Amino acid sequence: MTHFDTMNTIVNQFFDNLPKSYVAYCDYIAHNIVGNLKANDTERLLASVSRPKYDLTESGGFASTKKTIEVEDRNGRKYRVTVEEVK
Repeated sequence: MTHFDTMNTIVNQFFDNLPKSYVAYCDYIAHNIVGNLKANDTERLLASVSRPKYDLTESGGFASTKKTIEVEDRNGRKYRVTVEEVK
């Protein structure tokens, strides 16, 4: 067995034993919502669309994959759009 084969075996065993994680697309979906709201407001009904806000713990860590978008219409009424993973 070569050094490469030995190292390859060690690396593969390491990654095979890690807990499996699954990608959640909350960021992707939230950014698409923001982009589409801004790009498609042809009647200028929206005064503002915020960037997606992260769901953080008090210490600044990630609490969940949830994203929140704040929207305000031209009359000052505020809305909240939430994107969160359904488990």
